Amino acid sequence: MKDSFNAKLIQLYETSRVRHGFMVVGASGCGKTTIYNTLTKALSSVPGEPMYEITRLNPKAITGRQMYGCMSNLGEWEEGIFSQIWKRKNAKSEKKF
Repeated sequence: MKDSFNAKLIQLYETSRVRHGFMVVGASGCGKTTIYNTLTKALSSVPGEPMYEITRLNPKAITGRQMYGCMSNLGEWEEGIFSQIWKRKNAKSEKKF
């Protein structure tokens, strides 16, 4: 069990290095939350590196247009919730070391 947990931690870490975002999926009780909480805590404890924070979204609670954004009737882009959160979390002024 310990080896498979460590392997999943490494896989999630490697995925996080090459992707802007990802989903962790699997059966109930398989350790998804424990794995990403452990990785988040470990990465946040590295001296000189930024603090990491998990932001959860429930895509079933809103429409795709609300999530990602859309063009208004006037032809202007209206940001969605996801892009607003992304910009806020990745703003240089928000980086915590």
